[in-house]
Amino acid sequence: MRSMTGGSGLMTAEDRRKLNKDAGFSLLELLIAVVILAIIVIPLLNLFLSSNKLNIKSRQTLRATTAAQDIMEGLKAYNMEEIRAQFDDPASGFYVIDSRMIKGGVKEEAPGKGNPTDGLYVFSMKELNMQGSKFDAKIEIDGRGYMSATPAGTAMKDHDAHPVSPTGTETYKFNDAALADARSIDKNNGTFVESEKYRRAALEGAFKYSGLETAVKASLKASGVADSDIDQKYRDLYDETLPTAVHYKNLTSFFDEVSRTITIDLTTSAEVDADGHPMVDMKITQFYNFTYNGISVPPSSGDIGSGILVDAMPCGKITRMVDAATGDEKINVNLFYYPLYEATAPDQIIINNTSGADLNLLIAKLRHEKTDASGMPIPTDPEYLTDPQLMAAEQTYRAEIEINDTHFDADAFSLKTNLGLNLVGQKYMGGVSAEVPTQFSVKEKSLNQLNIFTLDGVRSPLGKAGAPGEATELIYDVEVTIYEEGGFDDDTKRMVVIGGSMMN
Repeated sequence: MRSMTGGSGLMTAEDRRKLNKDAGFSLLELLIAVVILAIIVIPLLNLFLSSNKLNIKSRQTLRATTAAQDIMEGLKAYNMEEIRAQFDDPASGFYVIDSRMIKGGVKEEAPGKGNPTDGLYVFSMKELNMQGSKFDAKIEIDGRGYMSATPAGTAMKDHDAHPVSPTGTETYKFNDAALADARSIDKNNGTFVESEKYRRAALEGAFKYSGLETAVKASLKASGVADSDIDQKYRDLYDETLPTAVHYKNLTSFFDEVSRTITIDLTTSAEVDADGHPMVDMKITQFYNFTYNGISVPPSSGDIGSGILVDAMPCGKITRMVDAATGDEKINVNLFYYPLYEATAPDQIIINNTSGADLNLLIAKLRHEKTDASGMPIPTDPEYLTDPQLMAAEQTYRAEIEINDTHFDADAFSLKTNLGLNLVGQKYMGGVSAEVPTQFSVKEKSLNQLNIFTLDGVRSPLGKAGAPGEATELIYDVEVTIYEEGGFDDDTKRMVVIGGSMMN
């Protein structure tokens, strides 16, 4: 037989494959193929496993975020006392979040408990179940950044809650007595805001009284004003565009006596709210009294000719806040007004309440200040008071509050006000106390027996001392932190942190 190798008698692997066309891969080729496959498959498998882990972690993070958001929304539905009560006694009702989701319990943690003056409250939730996952949660509610005495290291905030550098030279704009906090005020129901148009109408209405006109024109004539000029000279006296006219800033340079009475009437309405409770009608009357050379001008509530009057002016219908457990009712009543600094008698503020509901009363002084496009005061405004002028005016200003209530309950009554504080503020006064303790009184009632608060929600030293553990701050920063189960307050176990703010 002839050799296939050309006579050498040896057969190569190629020759053998040609003879056996059904032969498979050699061991070496198989090993090479397996290695190549492993190089391709292992990274793909690792990518799949990593993707699966990432998906699981993402789902956990999403659930933790959902839990944090649910807690944040639940907190905003209650005030601080209600929140603390729920964490202290959850068996009596826990509504910040569905209590069935919490297996490990809730409580108020240190440093908030027993030390409310610090303005910091810390709460915990253990074993919080969310869509099959379990977490721990920490809630920090911090009002220190808005308080007049802020602990060292806590950033100061302005009234829009923007941080400002704590160099010690800035003022706390949110707590500035010149700013009336709006809270969740219903501007259409239970609120009166005195505007410049009301003040001007009251002054012009007085000048249109014929008795005053006759007396003033007689004085003008006696001073040598020509008969042909008397009418114009008289009109110039109440032309607000003229700096020589009579303004609220200089009333007593023209009138002998000036006083004012603001009366708020609260009565039960014929209308009911969605729960069937009678609503409360609010009406306000504002009378200015002027005397000139023995002539008493009839009380002026505005200018009939212009149709601008504050005489039994409707201020909407107030919804009663009813305690489901006790049936006690409260109403919010808000008054914003300009102090009558030139008055020869204290401002009289009278509240007649026959509604049967307890009063949450807010009375806020306003500072007259017209500003230019850049927000700076216009010094040429005839009514503008410089800081020294305002400080002096505030030091001598007095207001008397009279509350005629058919069932007045001192414990249920509350007054939030900047009366007793100098509107010029501590910045101008060199950091000294801005208090004016004698600035107001409540007729036939001792201030130290009433619940009195400043506009930033802190108890006024002029009123009754708060109960132990009472929370009175108005606005808070809120931070909700979600941890892995069993990892409460452990930064290495922290999953999600969300922040926000809430009003008390």
